[in-house]
Amino acid sequence: MLNEKNSLKIVIILTFFIVVLPIAAVIFLLSYIFLIAPIPSAISFAYLLIKLKKQQNNKYSKYSNKKRLQLPFIIFGLWIIPFIISTIIAIFYSLDIYSIIIAFGLNLTFTTTCFYLPLAIYQKYFKKIAKASPLLMPPVTIIVPAYNEEKTVGLTIDSLIESDYSNKEVIIVDDGSIDQTYAIASKYKRKFPNGRFLLLRKQNGGKSSAINYALRFAKGEIIIVIDSDSIVERNALKEIVKNFENPDVVGVAGYVKVLNPSNILTNCTALEVVIAFNIVGRAFSLFGSIIIIPGALGAFRKNEILKRGMYEKDILTEDFDLTIKILKSAKITKLESSSVTYTECPTSLKDLYKQRTRWNRGNFQTLMKHKNIMTNARYGTLYNFAYPMTLLMFLIRPFATALVTAFVIIAILTGGWMSIIIPIVIFTSLQFLISSIAIVMDGKKENRKIIIYSPLMIMGYQQFLDFVGIKSILDVLLRKNFKGSSVRRIRLR
Repeated sequence: MLNEKNSLKIVIILTFFIVVLPIAAVIFLLSYIFLIAPIPSAISFAYLLIKLKKQQNNKYSKYSNKKRLQLPFIIFGLWIIPFIISTIIAIFYSLDIYSIIIAFGLNLTFTTTCFYLPLAIYQKYFKKIAKASPLLMPPVTIIVPAYNEEKTVGLTIDSLIESDYSNKEVIIVDDGSIDQTYAIASKYKRKFPNGRFLLLRKQNGGKSSAINYALRFAKGEIIIVIDSDSIVERNALKEIVKNFENPDVVGVAGYVKVLNPSNILTNCTALEVVIAFNIVGRAFSLFGSIIIIPGALGAFRKNEILKRGMYEKDILTEDFDLTIKILKSAKITKLESSSVTYTECPTSLKDLYKQRTRWNRGNFQTLMKHKNIMTNARYGTLYNFAYPMTLLMFLIRPFATALVTAFVIIAILTGGWMSIIIPIVIFTSLQFLISSIAIVMDGKKENRKIIIYSPLMIMGYQQFLDFVGIKSILDVLLRKNFKGSSVRRIRLR
């Protein structure tokens, strides 16, 4: 029988379930994000530092006999532990399947962010870097492979002429172009000192064969590879070469930026690149293990390229493959953020699809080719950090985010949209924060406007990239025949 006392109890109970419990859940979620989520990252970070310190104090050859299948601890710290925690939380709160999947995706994002972000900030603002001598300019050879690049090759060569690095030779390789690439490049011979410019022509065989062909004629002890649609800043060559004063450094990646941010798609790509280089790239560079030295601007010691068998023709991402082969020799690869090059990115979904399909297929090919890293602790940082993180980001992340996206859609269609509002808001806020930090670290004021595209890194652009990544993995597993594809170029001047 309802009376005043019982009515008050009912109101209190309803208030608890309708108001207090949801607020408590939100507070718990926020406390988890800011207090609990960093713990696995901190543990992984500390463990990795201990391993690196141990390797620095011992000869690298001591790891040569450790050839057993074992998962690097970082996989447990950043991927398995968050999954276990998400499952426990889901069971404790009796969450539905939508909340469980979304919680795991949220957990995964925050944990990896808590790992990369401090490393990137430390590398940018706190790590002491020895100053290189500006007077030392070892001879370098710049190789520019080109195939049907009549619209861009001239501007690339112009930027090399204007470079402030004097001790250089430039080799342009026309890889069987059927347009005016060779004719345009030939006009630049008189603008270089005698013996400093070489224009080669060969039958079409792909980028790797073009670079290998140029290596026969290269005189420099340092090889710098630049794409024929890239424009290097005036000091880019000097900044990238100075890293080689450290004899253990064998490869250096330049900082690639988007040349043509003209629409939503290219601005999303520009933001993606800024985040990749300033957050993930700096973290990898801190441990001397940049795992992909890009073709748009990358430098290697020539003797290391020759020792590792040069560029492989059977791999779509030849630069990725070469970088891993070099890292297997226990050497150092770095990112030089002061060495900047601008490159054209696709302006349409069709061209972006072609580009990313090629990249993803090649990346998966390369990761599978070097899967023996996971069974051999002698590879040091490559085994403990660089390879497993790249493998899991490439394999797990697109499937995980695709699963989260699917369950978000199902939740909306089945009326469970209330349970996903908070995770979506937190996801978007986190992405905005990450994007803001990356842009601040980049230091270019003109890049600040691309922050408005941050939500598309969560909804829209990211789903497109995930689709291409998953399809590319399946293509490799199904052993499809990969044909070369080219991206439509725009005239840059």
